[in-house]
Amino acid sequence: MKHLFIINPVAKRIKGKTEQFYDMLSAFFKEHPDIRYDVFESKWSRHSLPFMRRYISNATEPVRIHSIGGTGTLFEVINSVYGIDNVEVAAYPYGKANAFHSYFGPQNMKHLLSLSSQVFHKTIPMDIVRCGNHYGISSGLVGIEAYSEVLGEKWIDNGMPVDISYLLAGAAQILGKNSSQKYSVDIDDLKIDGEFSTFMVANAPTYGVNMNPAIDAHPDDGVMDIYILKKASKIRTLFSMTAYTSGNYRKIPDLISHYTAKKVRITSEKTMCASMDGQAFYGTSVEYEIKPKALNFVCPDEIDIKKLPRLYGRPGEGLR
Repeated sequence: MKHLFIINPVAKRIKGKTEQFYDMLSAFFKEHPDIRYDVFESKWSRHSLPFMRRYISNATEPVRIHSIGGTGTLFEVINSVYGIDNVEVAAYPYGKANAFHSYFGPQNMKHLLSLSSQVFHKTIPMDIVRCGNHYGISSGLVGIEAYSEVLGEKWIDNGMPVDISYLLAGAAQILGKNSSQKYSVDIDDLKIDGEFSTFMVANAPTYGVNMNPAIDAHPDDGVMDIYILKKASKIRTLFSMTAYTSGNYRKIPDLISHYTAKKVRITSEKTMCASMDGQAFYGTSVEYEIKPKALNFVCPDEIDIKKLPRLYGRPGEGLR
């Protein structure tokens, strides 16, 4: 097996430390001279995508791609390898948010950061989500949460903490003039029309660092979990967001509906903002579809994915 490291040099944990990372790689593989590896340093968004495609197509053996970055780097890797046989993905939580890694819990971050574990340990099949012509692994957002994500990213780039930026951006959207709009929603065979504020289409529970709306979501159960926030007064919506983003949507059943589905299509007469794993898109329709067990994902041997709760800090909830 060959190993390819895709490095995002501006990711939070590696920024300014790329030389140290290269030294760590060199020292590690000197101890394992029989293992071949290559490194590609991504200079801009999607820079590594064509390189990965060429690298995999030219390989005569399985390839394990190591994503050294955060949510955006993993998104780039997944969109490079989807549909290709004999490819595995190892993802390290080097970014500012690492939304998908949050599923494994803070106590398991050391295993996901372990070079030895990510090189030698097993893979497990993970679901991914198709969003139009793109693929992601964590979650999609439509409506005020998607708009808030876009605005929050700008504030994060200026130094504001991740979750605080999303919360303040969310409050700004709710109190603004576009806190809801009319949508038509197809959830498998169910059709819903109405005025809504936000949708989360989840393969995993978290976005941001500690925003955990999707308490029901597991990334290997073959379905997406969909959460829909109905239109309400601005004040009611504002005060409901704390319960929603902390996974307590069941406390406000008159506002939030939960569904599971293989496919969901959301349309609107007005332009809407939609996202997948933090990548934003604009248009009048978006479709999300689960792709069960479509990714061979490295899960360190110390982690038993079948015993992970959906929310940490409340370990009695969400166990399978």
